[in-house]
Amino acid sequence: MTTADEAQVRLLLQHWATATRKGHQDDILKNHLPDVLIYDVLAPMKYEGAAAYRESWDEWQPDTQGEGRFDLEDLSVTVGADVAFAHCFIRCGGVLPNGKTFEDLVRATFCLHKESGVWKVAHQHISKPIQVAST
Repeated sequence: MTTADEAQVRLLLQHWATATRKGHQDDILKNHLPDVLIYDVLAPMKYEGAAAYRESWDEWQPDTQGEGRFDLEDLSVTVGADVAFAHCFIRCGGVLPNGKTFEDLVRATFCLHKESGVWKVAHQHISKPIQVAST
């Protein structure tokens, strides 16, 4: 493990979060492998490949006024020679066109692979536990 590799992974994930927050669709998946496997909170929940995930973007991305919130919290990164994993919480939210605000907290895990000296996301898993009412 090197601190340079950890810093590169952290920066990659921060770029991903910034692109998502700002709605820069062309940049969101630029550091993902073409055959990335993505599990996400919303249906269909499993996306095989960056193209499949990108095609669904407009279906679930909320339309917010201005820049939304998409902040990585408690980011932890572990790196090896050519694989790394990271996990964190993502606090997201914003203001909807009707003026209503929303906020959510999800958890995220990323598996990365280093190819030719460059880190790429090979797997991304975003989830949210269900809230079960106590009886």
